[in-house]
Parts: sequence; structure tokens; C-alpha cells
Amino acid sequence: MMQKSLSEYRIPGQVNGRFPGGLISPCHSISQLIRACAFGVGFSVFVAVVCVCPVTADEVKLKNGETVSGRITYEGSDILKVEVSVSSSIKETKIISRADIAEVVKDAPDVVEYNRIEKLVPTASLMEAESYRQILETGPVSFLRSFPNSSLAPKVEEIRAVLAEELDKVERGYLKLEGDWISPQEQIDFKDLVDSRVRFLRMEYLAQSANYNSLIGAMREFEVIEENYLGSPAFPRALELALKTIPTLGAQLQTMLRNVDYKNTEYERSLEASTPEARELLSAAKAKEEKAFQDAVANEKKAGIKWIQLNPGVRASIEEYLKLSLAELNRLREYDPELLRAQAEKLVEVDKLIAANNIAEARSKLAEAAAMTGQKTDTKTSTKSKTKSTASPGSYIAALNAKISDRLAEEQAKAKAKEAAAKSEALAANLKSSSEGKEGAEATVEASETGDSEAGEAGQSDMPEKESPEVVSAPEIDEFSALSGGKKKTESVTDAKKPLPKKSPAKEDEPGEDLAPVVIEEEGGFPLSLIAPILTVLIIVAVVILKVMGIGGKKGGEE
Repeated sequence: MMQKSLSEYRIPGQVNGRFPGGLISPCHSISQLIRACAFGVGFSVFVAVVCVCPVTADEVKLKNGETVSGRITYEGSDILKVEVSVSSSIKETKIISRADIAEVVKDAPDVVEYNRIEKLVPTASLMEAESYRQILETGPVSFLRSFPNSSLAPKVEEIRAVLAEELDKVERGYLKLEGDWISPQEQIDFKDLVDSRVRFLRMEYLAQSANYNSLIGAMREFEVIEENYLGSPAFPRALELALKTIPTLGAQLQTMLRNVDYKNTEYERSLEASTPEARELLSAAKAKEEKAFQDAVANEKKAGIKWIQLNPGVRASIEEYLKLSLAELNRLREYDPELLRAQAEKLVEVDKLIAANNIAEARSKLAEAAAMTGQKTDTKTSTKSKTKSTASPGSYIAALNAKISDRLAEEQAKAKAKEAAAKSEALAANLKSSSEGKEGAEATVEASETGDSEAGEAGQSDMPEKESPEVVSAPEIDEFSALSGGKKKTESVTDAKKPLPKKSPAKEDEPGEDLAPVVIEEEGGFPLSLIAPILTVLIIVAVVILKVMGIGGKKGGEE
């Protein structure tokens, strides 16, 4: 059977005499189903308990010793009328003569109001925050405002505190299911358990009604539970409820089948008796409604819904539903409820083991639980057992198997990430070690170069000036250049041939140490450092020319 989403199911409710009353649109999450259930379950309780006018619990004591309890609706000079509840929906009015009455006892207003308020707790399942606020305001808060000095005020305060505490839990995301409070984290960890319980509560609520629309709605809920939550604790409960609901529905279908021909005949008679205009309008309306019904049925069949809509005015539709009900009743009787309950207990243990991250034991217990009904944990193939159960893709076993697979995948991903991190750390350590070795080698080379330069400077300071005229003249040129105030630094001819030696920081501050020569040249001008050499060359050239020309020779000969 094709798996259906929640949006394909309708909320039972009679509209124009037909089921259902409208699609849950959109309803693709269980939270929306919860709100629908809360409206059906919680709001009905609110209407029944809160919105009904206060009912007094009057007592009329008769002279013969009997007591009539109920609500006095009329007081006359000769009689009293008392409304007595025979059942929750049936009331009866008794007329009592004043001559037979010994005493009339009426409850105080605060007692009557308290009798109503004390029924507010315990609260129903799946109630929403808004329902709690309405109950608080019209219940305890209203009582304490109206009867602040009542002796029942402390008890009402206790009821108010309980409701306020539950409201706080609901506002924080907790969910109340049959007295159990499910935390937001539990709703995530045990999603299938929570969702199946919500579905069952919805089915239970619908099955309480004697209307065939609601009974069909209950069987639709069972269809979802069987298809998606087979193996959960909710399934055996839903199974037992379905085995009671189908016979009730079948009895109503048989009554409808006996009366359908008579009702159709009466309708035709009334149609013929009407005016031509009215007849035309009624016929068109019925044809339109029938067309809409057939289209809805076709869509539901296409979606794979088993418990489709029922048309109570068509014999063929009723007969088809009777066949479906009988076939489903026989099929469901093949299940073994006790075996299903035992399996569900084991599967819940598996779910808890998965939440505790005990995957190995969870896999073992899952295989044991699946074997109880012939199911397989891979959910791909399954064998029919004596309970006729199969591990469908939407079963509880399949969901648990998927959770285990997800956890294993997460562990593998974590292991890979850890391995990658270890490799990254090892690579970083190697790079750091290599960097430290390189820095050490550079430090050794630098120290060596510094020592050589210092030795060279020491040798230069001890060398006579005549042995190295270039070295002697260089400081003069450098000092002169430094005093010239040039902006651009350049190297001297001698210094350009070999790099300047590096000095250690400790040596730089020692007194008497010669600083490295700095040659400064002005931008765009004649280099001042060449003036002295040029003048020297010119003088030498001039002397040579004078000697060649004989100038000054006479003086030399006389000498």
C-alpha cells in the first residue's frame, strides 16, 4: 500500500451530511496533528467542563425518607420541579408536591462553583497553552475573585497552582500524554513512540462517538498506525480498539442499508411534489454534491487510502463498506496482541539503548525483537509469521534500524574527522620542527659571519696606512660625505665589492668602535667625494706638463 502523508487524512466532521469535514491543510508534521488532537480532545473537555453554566446540586428531602438530588428549575406554592441527571446526556424533570417535601437544601454558590472547578484536574492529554489560559481564567481565577473569603479558597489555590505549573511546561515545549510529560528532547529522541501515542489518542477520541463519521475517522487513524508504527506499544492498543470499532461501525452500516431505499424513495416523492423551479435547483445541487463526492473518493483511492469516504445515500457505497469492514475484521483477528506487546517492550528497550549510544547491544536486541514476528532488521525483505506482520518501511523496527544506521554513520564520520585532525597535527609538528632547524642553521651562519667581520675590522685597524691607501682614504671620503647632508645612501667603490659585515647588537654600543662608513650623495649634483682625487690628478698632470716643457728645469739644474 502506498504510504500516505498526514495531509491526505481528514478530520472527521459532518458537513452537509457527509464525512469528512475538511483536510488538515497543511499537516506534514506531528505538531500540527497534536494541535488537531488538542482541539478535539482538550477543547471538548474545556467546553464540557468550563463553558457549561454552573449546575447547582440541590437536594429535596421527602417526608418518606427519600432524597432527590438535582437542579431546581421551578419553585411554586404547590410544587417543585427538579431536573435530575439520568446519564451524562439524558436528563429528566421530576414534579414534587409541596405536601411531600420535608426540607429543601440548596448548596452555597461557592460550593457549586467549587464542584465545577475540582473537575478541571487532572487535565486531558494534548492540551495547548491557550486552553490552559482559558481554564485558569474562567475557573480558579474567577472563583478567587468572586469568593475571596470562601473556606474552599485554599483548595482552589491548589488547583490553580497545578494548572499554572502545567501551563508553564506546555509553554516550554513539553507534551502531556496520558499523564506523562514528554520533554522536547524526548520528543526528538523517541519521535516514533511519541507520534504513535498521539495517533492512538486521536483514534481513541474518535472511537468514543457513536457517529459513523467518527468511527471511520478512527479506522483511518488505525490505518496510519498500522502502516507507519507497527511494532510500537501503540499498535497493540490500537488493534484492540479497532476490533471493537469495526463491529460498531458494521451495525450502523447494516441499519443504513435497510433504510437507504426508503430514504431515497421519500426524497424522490418530495422532489416530485416541489415546484419545477425548486426541483431543478435541488437536482442540480444533488448532482454537484455527488460529483464532488466521486472526485474525492477517486483521489483517496489513488492515494491508497483504505477507509475512503462513505456516501450514506448510495446502496453500493454502503455495501462496499460492509465488505471492507468484514474483511478487515477477519484480517485483524489474525494478529497476536500478546506477542505484539512483548515485542513492543523489547523495541522500546532498543530505542533507549540507541539514545544511550549503546549501539552494539541495541543491534543485538533489535534482531531478537524482530525475530519474534518473523521480521528482519534490514526492512528490505520479510517473512510472514503466524501474526501476519511484515517489516514495512514505515514500521517501528525499520525506524530503529534507520536510527542505528545513522548513529554508525555519525561514528564513522567522527572517526574520519579525528584521523584527519591527527594527520593535520602531525603535519603541523613536522613543519614546526623543520622551521626551528632552519632558524638554528641561519643563526649559526649569522654568528659565523659576525665573527669574521669583527676579525676583519680588527685586522684593518692594525694595518698600516701605506699598505692599504684605499682603506685609509675611504674613511676620509665617507666622513666628508656624511657631513655633506645628502639624502640618498650609496656604497663606495671599495664597499661595493664586498658586503658590509654584520655586527652583533652587543658590539654596537661599545665605545671606541668605528662605525661602518656611510657614503651619502646628493641627488642630481656633482659627487663631492671625487673632488680630491680629481685635484690630485690635475696637479700631477700639470707637473708632468711643466717638466716636459722645461719649465722649472733650470731651477733644478742650478741646484
